[in-house]
Amino acid sequence: MVKFISCIFIIQLSLVFSQELPGLDPNEKLNQTKTNYFQPGLLKASATISPGRMFQNDANTINLSGFLEYVLDKNYSLRGDVIQFIDANFGANSMIIPEFQNRLFIGVFRHIGKGNFKWYNGIQAGTTITNYKNNFTLESKTHVAPSFGLKTGAAYYVWNYFHFFADLTYLNSTLRGTNFGSQRMDELLFSAGLGFQIQTKKQVKKYRTIGTPSF
Repeated sequence: MVKFISCIFIIQLSLVFSQELPGLDPNEKLNQTKTNYFQPGLLKASATISPGRMFQNDANTINLSGFLEYVLDKNYSLRGDVIQFIDANFGANSMIIPEFQNRLFIGVFRHIGKGNFKWYNGIQAGTTITNYKNNFTLESKTHVAPSFGLKTGAAYYVWNYFHFFADLTYLNSTLRGTNFGSQRMDELLFSAGLGFQIQTKKQVKKYRTIGTPSF
């Protein structure tokens, strides 16, 4: 599954860079200014495979994660994340074996950095829906738990329509009322990949710019 999605990701990059983009004439570069793609009104989205580590539940997980983000100004944005559990390798101490788990989050992010390279940090509140099988009784139960997440990462914006990103996310949630009492389901996720964006506000340009990739 991971190899298949990795191949698709590589093919997507090949298609993007194989297109003939405007503004590649060296003579035109004398008349252009460097474009700052991170502007208020930017709408961003992506989906990627995110490996994770459950601490108390002793499991290495594979998740499908995606986000939708809107830039409010040069420093702040609103972002929603969805994380769908796919599979995991459970250890001998795993008490909870999810058959289905979905996490939904929304929160505020702060961005720092110059030009098209940005560091970001954010805090999100949300909920975790888990249908799990008890490792001993094999009984299936569903729990809905309040959750929060802390995220830190970096992004590099290379064109009007895409950017690269990598981040770490700490997720906190507790399943209450299980046969073993309250069970912590804290998890650390790593995500990286290609993000897509569009500008929803018309930008006032003082100089002629060319929206070509800036590697």
